[in-house]
Amino acid sequence: MPVIVIATTKGGPGKTTLAMCLARWLAQQGERVICLDTDPNRNLTAWMGTAGNPLPCYAIGEDDVVDAVASAVESSDVVVVDVAGALAKALVYAVSVADIVLIPTRPDAKDVAEALRTYQHVATARKMTRRTIPAAAVLVQVNRRATVTAHSRGQLDAMGVPALAADVPMRTSYQQSSYTGDPLEDAAVRDDIAALAAEVMGIAANG
Repeated sequence: MPVIVIATTKGGPGKTTLAMCLARWLAQQGERVICLDTDPNRNLTAWMGTAGNPLPCYAIGEDDVVDAVASAVESSDVVVVDVAGALAKALVYAVSVADIVLIPTRPDAKDVAEALRTYQHVATARKMTRRTIPAAAVLVQVNRRATVTAHSRGQLDAMGVPALAADVPMRTSYQQSSYTGDPLEDAAVRDDIAALAAEVMGIAANG
């Protein structure tokens, strides 16, 4: 029962969108999914409430992350934690109990630099907990044919930050879903997230 933490020290790269899509996709495959939302704006909680067949999603304070994860694990197959970038303690606590950390990263220099910063938090948590915590950047809002996408992958590799092979391209469906509630109504989005989920679950299973 993996705990998937989606975190970044920088706002704006689509963290909540990634959490929403991944959680709903896994639920559609028959997994019992619980979402935890540490963001004070409660964006994931509100968004999940607009979707058909909403998943359990609980807003929690940053000091409650560890206990909330432990409780969620008892009654689910997968726990997805959306961590606000501004909450340093929530990020550290969530990473410390994660089975995999996903770092959404747009293909630009600032996001790549922040991906490294977030990855360093994971490295610190590994030392503190003395256990393996897999982590990887997820390139989001990408144009797969653009040179900057390949360049960003190269920069992440050069800095020692792993990146998933699966990515999340720019699609209008992600923007429209803030009104409709479910990005997965788009077949192209389902294909994107299916590839991402397969890779994530494989890494989480293997540690």
